[in-house]
Amino acid sequence: MDRSILKMDAKTAMKEAAISPYGVTIIFGIIIFILTIVQRAFDEWGVIIIQTKANEDPAQFIPYMVSSLIFAAIYFIITTVLNFGYLLYCLKVSNRDSSMAYSDLFLGIRYIFKVLGLSIMISIFVMLWSLLLIIPGIIASFRYTQAVFILAENPDKGIMQCIRESKEMMINHKFEYFVLDLSFLLWILLMLVTVGLASIYVNPYITITKANYYNAIKPKLAVPEEYVASE
Repeated sequence: MDRSILKMDAKTAMKEAAISPYGVTIIFGIIIFILTIVQRAFDEWGVIIIQTKANEDPAQFIPYMVSSLIFAAIYFIITTVLNFGYLLYCLKVSNRDSSMAYSDLFLGIRYIFKVLGLSIMISIFVMLWSLLLIIPGIIASFRYTQAVFILAENPDKGIMQCIRESKEMMINHKFEYFVLDLSFLLWILLMLVTVGLASIYVNPYITITKANYYNAIKPKLAVPEEYVASE
C-alpha cells in the first residue's frame, strides 16, 4: 500500500473538510489539557498530604485514596469517550461525510458502554500478550488498531465482534501498519519540540491518514449477482 497516497489524500481531505480539523483539534486539546492539569494538581496535593502527615494514622489517607481512584476513573472515561469522538470525526473527514460537526467529539457518550468496554478489552488483551514478551504485546497492539474505527463506523456491532474483525483485517498488514506509524516519527518529534503546538496540524493529519488506511483495508461489500447481471 502506498503511504504517500494515504497521506496526500489526508491533506486534501483536511482542506476540503466542512468543519475545520484544526478547530476540532483545538477543542479536543483544550479539554484534555485541562483534565491533565487537574489530575497533576490532584497528584501533587496527594504527595503533600502524605509528606506532611507521614507519621499519622494511615487510615487518614483512605479518603484521599478513594477520591484519587474516583478521579482517575473519571479521567479515563472522559478521555476515552473524547478520543472515540475525535477518531469518528476524522473518519468522517476521510470519507468526505458532510454530516461532520464539532459535536462529533461527544458522540462517544451515546455509545459510552461499548466505547469503554472496547478500550478495556483491548488493554487487557495487549497486557496479557505482553506478559509473554514485549514483542508479542506490540504485535497484539497492532492487531487491534482497527477495532475503534469499526465501532465508530458500525456502532451496532458488539465489542468482541469489532475486535475479531480488526484481527482479521490486520492479517498480513501488521508490519505495514508499523511502518506507517514509523513514518510519522519526525512529525511526533515536531510536536515535542513545539511543546504540543504542532499537534493542531499533526494530530488530524495522522488520524485522518490512519482513517484512510482503515478504509483501504476494510472488506468491501460484495455486489449482488442480480445487480451485475442487470448491468
